[in-house]
Parts: sequence; structure tokens; C-alpha cells
Amino acid sequence: MADFPPYSIVEDDKFSGAEVDIVRESLTIAGYQVEFTSYPYGRLPISFRQKQIDGAIVTLKNFKDIEVFYSDIVLPEYQTVAIHLNKTGLDISTINDLQDKSILAHQRASLFYGDDYQRIALSNKEKSLYQETSKQQSQILMLFKERVDVIVLAHEIFNYFKARTEYKNTDTEYVVSKIFGEKFGFYNVFWDREVRDGFNRGLYIIKENGTYDRIVSQYLESQEPNPHQERFRDLE
Repeated sequence: MADFPPYSIVEDDKFSGAEVDIVRESLTIAGYQVEFTSYPYGRLPISFRQKQIDGAIVTLKNFKDIEVFYSDIVLPEYQTVAIHLNKTGLDISTINDLQDKSILAHQRASLFYGDDYQRIALSNKEKSLYQETSKQQSQILMLFKERVDVIVLAHEIFNYFKARTEYKNTDTEYVVSKIFGEKFGFYNVFWDREVRDGFNRGLYIIKENGTYDRIVSQYLESQEPNPHQERFRDLE
């Protein structure tokens, strides 16, 4: 797993977060003992391919050339957005509006959001206008310090980290543009079909007995932003 708060959190070799707790509870019910290992987000798919781990959390269905087994959607809570400061006067209503803007995105973003985004990422990078980082708190700092025009990340992750910076109660208005569409979910991926099936059974059980809702509430529902700071620009 990668450090991807509030979904997966690595602190002093201790593992928590919404997805971590759901995986632990689901596999425990299925009779498995879970041992978590941390990798940088960019390294995670490589480690999985090399079978250094039995499964990986927080992934899309992008292992096209090998036989693997994907779980049901674990947390359909991710809302990828582009965020800029309102005072810059930018109009970000489509992915194409990111052209020639300085962007700090989450790691591997250029692989996730289609051909237009990948093309713009490459074009902007050639102009030193595009970077990706695994340290997502730095995205919030770079935005409010006006070091970049736009940051690209999950809205929930933005809220999580903003609440842990000096900009928690800032008066600076920012615009959240949902140019990547509505929320979409991530999966877990396993080498073993039986383990995948066991996870899915456990996931169903914790949804039925209320454990799932308790975990989601603990990690996600406490991250609500200040509505006086935040403005929205929906997908057109």
C-alpha cells in the first residue's frame, strides 16, 4: 500500500485509514491474517508485478497484460478535481483549460485521466509547467503559497491535508473544478482468485453489519471544508 490519506495512512510503521481498515476487517472475516507493507505510490504497481506482495489497494483496472483478480469497488468516494485560487481569475471548466498552466498533480496522474490530460501533462512538462508528487500535503502548500496555478488531486485528500496545514482557516477563496467527471471508485487487486473472493465476501458482510459505515464516517465525514472558502465549478 501507499501513503494515501485519508484512505491509507502510514505513520511509524503503523497502518490505518479508511481503505486499510476496510481491507483488514474484510480479510479477517474471510479467515486471512493481513500484513501491510508500504511502498511509494509510483512503486506499488511494480512491486505487485514482481510478486513482492500478494495484493495491492487503491488501483484502477490497469493490469492489462497479466492475469489478476480485482475486488469489488472498495470506496466509491474519490472525486478528482483541479483546484486553483479564486483571485487568479482562471477559468478551468474543461481539461483543455489546463494547457500552459503550472500544475502540481498527484503521482502517476498522467496515467489516469485520459488522452487529453496526458497530452497536456507532457506539453506542460516540456515547458517546466507540470510536476507530480507523492507528498500530497505539498500540493496544498504550493497552491496557497502561489507557487503553482493548479493542483490535481482527490477532493477528499485536499480536505484532509488542508485541515492539517496553517491554511486550515484561511480566508483565501479557492475554486474546485470537477473537470474529471463525477466520483469513481478504486479496487484492490490480488494474484489469487480465492483471496479476492474471500475479500468480496468480507466486504459484503461489513457493509451489512454496519462496520463499513463506521469506518467511512470515521475517516471521511470529518473532512468537510469551510463553505465560505470554497467555490465549485462543475463539469460542462
